[in-house]
Amino acid sequence: MGKNIYLAFLAMFIAFCMALIGGVWWSMKELRAYREEYDMLSEESANASRIMASMQSRNLSLTEVAGLNVENTGAASDTVEFSSHVQNAVENNSLNIISLNSDQQKPNQINLNIQGNYYSLAQLFADFRMMPFASRITSLKIHRDQANPVDFVDAEIVIEAILSGDNS
Repeated sequence: MGKNIYLAFLAMFIAFCMALIGGVWWSMKELRAYREEYDMLSEESANASRIMASMQSRNLSLTEVAGLNVENTGAASDTVEFSSHVQNAVENNSLNIISLNSDQQKPNQINLNIQGNYYSLAQLFADFRMMPFASRITSLKIHRDQANPVDFVDAEIVIEAILSGDNS
């Protein structure tokens, strides 16, 4: 009879150990599932934060552009001054100049091809409005290259200004 009690306790101990191992295994499986869900939600939260920051930046840029005071009615003294101001505005906004040239037939016009961040491009337009002489964008084409980040664009701009002594 003592041997049967010993075997019964041994069987109960083995069953208890198996139940404990099964419980630990199930808990680890559930913990992994919760961890994966937590990682997915963290990634979605980070993406949402980036999108919100981008939208706030865009709204801030649009507000700044809308609030600019445009009172520049003067004329650029020559093509060199005009080109210099355009080039400085592009470089101050960390945009890459692909080409910058003026037409011999229309010295008051600059054809500009640039690459860079979309928001820097929006700031460039504001800077064009703040030049010390009247200018306007007569043509604008913006292209997004699929191989580059979402906010990276190529732009073709034709900007025009009044030059001293120019009647066009």
